Amino acid sequence: MRISAFTQIIVTVAVTAWVFILPVKAVATILVFELALLLSIKRDRMTMAAIGGLAVFTGLMILFQLLFGSPLEVALTGGLRMFVMTTAFLCLLASTKIQDISQALVEKFHMPYEYAFMLTTALRFVPDFLSDSAITLDAQSCRGYSNRGNALKRLFAYLAVVKPLVMRAVAKSDTLALSMELKGFGPNTYRNRRPMKLGVWDYFMLLVTVLLCAYPLWSHRVGL
Repeated sequence: MRISAFTQIIVTVAVTAWVFILPVKAVATILVFELALLLSIKRDRMTMAAIGGLAVFTGLMILFQLLFGSPLEVALTGGLRMFVMTTAFLCLLASTKIQDISQALVEKFHMPYEYAFMLTTALRFVPDFLSDSAITLDAQSCRGYSNRGNALKRLFAYLAVVKPLVMRAVAKSDTLALSMELKGFGPNTYRNRRPMKLGVWDYFMLLVTVLLCAYPLWSHRVGL
């Protein structure tokens, strides 16, 4: 089953909208499907690290809400909804090429090509940045780097990792800018690619998405 990037973007946006409409049990069910889909598409170390990082961030978010006086149920619900939203975008990035996402934004959503390229480039640099951080941390550990001690000492110790990491990111951005200039990046970059066409599965998924989006409104109107 081949689904275009346009359809996957629409489904991802619809899922983020459902998070605020559907009850908690339905949102939890969506999360189970998302995790199963994500692990079936890409089950590697980076994917597991991304899921673990999201879980830690969600836990911190719930903890801060509890510290600021939010009820436990409200904090758990907010954390669950945030986790489902971010996991939906992880599924999109794992199942779709960055070039296809950029082309869909330009052709179907009529986004200016500069903004589409800027957005997709930022998404592409996320896994590269995580990989560079692991490489930099290993290299500094071989040179005697240690992050032990109190919070202040650990904060200053991280400067030994942040500085070379930033320098690598700046060097990569300069290389990317030079490559774009040499290849003549411009409005014709996306026009020269094969036009994105929707297939049978695309129309089927779009129809299902529209029906699922319209059902809560319809049920609320008829009083179900």
